[in-house]
Amino acid sequence: MNRDRKGHGLRVVNLEELQWLPRHARGDSDAFPALMNAYRAPVWNYLARCGVNLQLREDLFQDIFLKIHQSAPSYRAAWPLRPWIFTIAANTLRNHVRDRQRHRQVFAPDELPDPPDPRPRVDESAVIVETKAWLDKAIMLLPFSQREVLVLVTLESLPLKEVAAILKVSQNTVKTRLRRARLKLADMLTARETTGRSDGGTDD
Repeated sequence: MNRDRKGHGLRVVNLEELQWLPRHARGDSDAFPALMNAYRAPVWNYLARCGVNLQLREDLFQDIFLKIHQSAPSYRAAWPLRPWIFTIAANTLRNHVRDRQRHRQVFAPDELPDPPDPRPRVDESAVIVETKAWLDKAIMLLPFSQREVLVLVTLESLPLKEVAAILKVSQNTVKTRLRRARLKLADMLTARETTGRSDGGTDD
């Protein structure tokens, strides 16, 4: 069965996906393409939502899947695949930010992430579309440590425990960063509504 999400962040695990990396490590030529088809969009959207510009996003995307390929022999089928993949993705992005010291090039405040489908649904009003665009830009203005937690918990629906393991911090740290991110977004939304501006308002 295909993966699906249910309430409270729970998801139905595709048992076949737990065998993709073991099969790939054994030389099965069909296994890694299946994994890439399933995780191409989540990884790409994670990088986009974290603010990585398009050119660098392509490089990091390839680097992440190269590391997944190289790490296949160390993966065990008993491990949930999604947090394992996002651990590699998060470490790759964080190491790049730290080691290359290219924060300004990576996080371009004026660049919005590529939406999965740029065409709004017919039933979406102009107000909803505008608010979505504003929210994407507002997320870019958060500190990186808050932004990555918000993306993993809210947009990728990963449990707090898994996010803590991925980022190698405590659950309390994850909760604190998530709370601060949400409070900051709420403040920005209040400023936007108060001033009537759609550019994310002003920082306190």
